[in-house]
Amino acid sequence: MLRQIDHLVVLVPDLEAAIQEYRRAGFTVVPGGTHPTGTHNALIGFGDGAYLELLAFYEDNPAHRWHRFRAAGGGIIDLCVLVEGIEMECQRLERAGFTYQLAAGSRTRPDGFTIAWKNATPPDELTGQLPFLIEDVTPRQERVPHGQQAEHPNGARGVAEVVIAVRDLAPVVSAWRALLEAPGEAADDPILGIPVHRFALGPHRVSLTAGPHPLIEERLGRAGPGPLLARLWAWTTADVTLGPARFALLQLER
Repeated sequence: MLRQIDHLVVLVPDLEAAIQEYRRAGFTVVPGGTHPTGTHNALIGFGDGAYLELLAFYEDNPAHRWHRFRAAGGGIIDLCVLVEGIEMECQRLERAGFTYQLAAGSRTRPDGFTIAWKNATPPDELTGQLPFLIEDVTPRQERVPHGQQAEHPNGARGVAEVVIAVRDLAPVVSAWRALLEAPGEAADDPILGIPVHRFALGPHRVSLTAGPHPLIEERLGRAGPGPLLARLWAWTTADVTLGPARFALLQLER
């Protein structure tokens, strides 16, 4: 069962500089820790259980699936979906024609506690177009910021929508239909003014689009297909650009 967006991966060139930049933008940023694959992170949690992962390489690792995005300047490069029964999901997706690679993951927090999970990734060429999957081994509350750590001075409360830019819409829509076992719906993005194909994923939405739009052309030319922007529910309305990562704070009704 695919439950919701778990987190968005935001690649940054320098983690400490990014932490300060996102704090100045009104986000509460929690130090995350280090992975054994040469990366470290910090987390921006929300009340809906999703979070932003600010991630940087502390040592060079060309074999890492996200390493190639460093040369493109980073930004939002991937999205992760929370799943129950990850082995069964991988088997289901294989029957549908998708090969997801199952592996173990871990992170050691600054307090020394090691968090563990299982993750499954699509083929490298689909990174950012299809999500990777995660299932916790240690309790999820040990991995994800919650409570006061998920409250933000800028009023951000949760993830509303992720917009993914693609070159050819039809095959990616078909892939998401197989992934979610749902048809989704064709719609128009009221802010970008372009057609999208939208899917519900728990409390969140994923919209796929091939444009045309200058932001999509910039994303495709710089980093290839992948997440274009994230829209966050908030008590305020603003557009926030942090490096190449773009966020829109959407007004909640009080």
